[in-house]
Amino acid sequence: MKVFILGRGKSGTTALLFKIAAGLPDCRAFSGGHPGKYAGDFKNAVYKHTYSERKGKTFDVYRQHVSDQQYDRMIWVARDPRDVAVSRMLFRWHKGPKGHWKQYRNHLEMVQQKERDPQSIPFHVLCRYIGHGHWPLTTDEVAEDERLRYDQMSAFVKSLGADWFLFKYEDMIRGNFENLSDYLGFAVRDDAEVPASTGKAKVARKKAFGDWRNWFTPEDEEIFKPAYRSYMQAVGYDLDDWAVASKPEIEPRFSSMYMKRLVRENTKNPFRRMIGKLSGTM
Repeated sequence: MKVFILGRGKSGTTALLFKIAAGLPDCRAFSGGHPGKYAGDFKNAVYKHTYSERKGKTFDVYRQHVSDQQYDRMIWVARDPRDVAVSRMLFRWHKGPKGHWKQYRNHLEMVQQKERDPQSIPFHVLCRYIGHGHWPLTTDEVAEDERLRYDQMSAFVKSLGADWFLFKYEDMIRGNFENLSDYLGFAVRDDAEVPASTGKAKVARKKAFGDWRNWFTPEDEEIFKPAYRSYMQAVGYDLDDWAVASKPEIEPRFSSMYMKRLVRENTKNPFRRMIGKLSGTM
């Protein structure tokens, strides 16, 4: 059996890859790379990919790929875009800040200020410091980038046929795999974890949902709600629920310390990704 998993980065696709692969005998698990890179005559294989316009991994590329490869099962992994935004913001420096140390330090200092007083800085301000070109971005640029990205994702999700299964990250955290297992024809292994040998286990953060309520302020609703509206409606998230935490708490171990750990791991072992790719697990 060939299973294809697609989602946006930081939506739980890697965790799901290994939970599904663990349910199939003699199964190979492949993550990332150009679509078709790990094609082979395997008894069972699960392939995980993430959508990224910036990296050329567009929906058009994936539409063509699944048309050519004829997978037995195809899964789109969805996650609340507000939680994705928080994870993506904190994950920005996972490849290290080489050549961008000033931007990294400014970003880190603002996250630390947010930890001390969660209501002192709107979340969209933090997003202004994660650009890959000029920085800081304007608030309008942050909002427009998100709108374009999620409008494209919304259009893709709406175009999926009955042969696709839409699976929510939140169901994975709750351990709700019954419907997915029925679709696949075998039981998903909830107890399966990302192998430490892949290096990806180290980038896992909170393994929860709803954390955006601690990061967002009422001001952020005005910025992000229009950008996320189409996708949230398409996937089935409550567009009217933007209630933030009355007493927000941001734990350093899941924020600034996490950022510093990612940078430290990258600096300590710059060949980790190369090793993972050679082993066929990344």
